[in-house]
Amino acid sequence: MNDKKTNFGEFITIYNELDEFMRKELNQDYWVSHSDLIRQLAKKNKVVKIYMDELLSFARLRNAIVHNPDKRHAHPIADPHDYIVQKYEKILDNIMRPAKALETIAVRDKKIYTASLEDSALEVMKDMNKYAYTYIPIIESGRLVGVFSENTVFSYIVHTGNLSLEKGMKIREFAEFIPINKHESESFEFVSKGTLVIDIEEMFAKELKQGKRLAVVFITANGDPKEKLLGLVTAWDVAGYRED
Repeated sequence: MNDKKTNFGEFITIYNELDEFMRKELNQDYWVSHSDLIRQLAKKNKVVKIYMDELLSFARLRNAIVHNPDKRHAHPIADPHDYIVQKYEKILDNIMRPAKALETIAVRDKKIYTASLEDSALEVMKDMNKYAYTYIPIIESGRLVGVFSENTVFSYIVHTGNLSLEKGMKIREFAEFIPINKHESESFEFVSKGTLVIDIEEMFAKELKQGKRLAVVFITANGDPKEKLLGLVTAWDVAGYRED
């Protein structure tokens, strides 16, 4: 039987590609077993760590098929299901080409709803209510100077004692409370454009930082807050993403 026409053939090809990749990553000789490579790489590669149990299962399946005592009469002894082959291939792709947040889950710069200090606070809040926006980046001269949120309004009311907001108020009047370090119950982080999805997921998984909830992860070229905003990721973006 021609292996290339079977799922078995594709399965073995994926196994071999992964094996070669891991040996190069770890600089290991061929006497080190495939399963040991998985365990070693899982200690330094977050993606491999996530899929370690499945990869070890696939390694055992490969060994059971390859080390077939009746190969002359029954080869392959078993043919992996389409779903297993597709899943193995997807995992391999995630390991060799891990997804970057900016290219997958992030809201890109052109689609981000932003405001300036001179914009009407009421109009911004109307849009927040209409489109279910939670955090509005405030941009001045192409740079992020803060974030307008419900927390901003609450802090303004608590600190000023003003229970009503005037119709003509501009975002500027909340200037004391929009800087990212002035949000009392929420925090914001900056990462570079090359940051992986898995790293962003890990940041939100930790969730609490100094008693604050991570609200938004902003993406700039090098993770510098002074750089142009390229994208942003919220907990909702992470929740809606599936690596596999």
